[in-house]
Amino acid sequence: MRWFTIFRKSKDTQHAAEAPPVNAETVSANSKPQLNGASIHDGQGIFLIYNYLQQDFETRGYNDALTSPDEGYRNDNIKLIKYDLEILIHQVRTYHDSLMKDIEFHIHSRERAGLIDLVDELRIKQSDLLDHIEKVKAFEQAVQTNTGLCERAILSYKRGFMKGMASITQAYLLTKKF
Repeated sequence: MRWFTIFRKSKDTQHAAEAPPVNAETVSANSKPQLNGASIHDGQGIFLIYNYLQQDFETRGYNDALTSPDEGYRNDNIKLIKYDLEILIHQVRTYHDSLMKDIEFHIHSRERAGLIDLVDELRIKQSDLLDHIEKVKAFEQAVQTNTGLCERAILSYKRGFMKGMASITQAYLLTKKF
């Protein structure tokens, strides 16, 4: 009996090794959204700022309130949110500046080579990059004035912090019987 199970196991492992992974091509093909051969976005540049601002600041504020329900602690964390956003904006501006230099170099060199269609595509990319640079400047101004999406992140954090403080009060004081 044992011989049969040994042979069965070796055949099963052999078939498993020969079987291709399920949807391997679709996973690799869909890993980066494509539009006419160009990526929509690569998670760099302004998209880093959007990703940061889409964080769940409310849960973060709630957890911080459970850690230390102190107004000074809350204000420090709000400052940290703003400072982190400022750092991110500076990183994105540096990335955009470097990318703009690369695009300008490629435009000039490909223009000299007579690659007109490629130069036109590069100018479209350059135009998109200029739009992103303007949006980053708007983010930078919003951080300085506490408006826009920056204000949304701070309000969300404050709301979570208040919910955390209310949760502490409800758990410890409102459940007590006098």
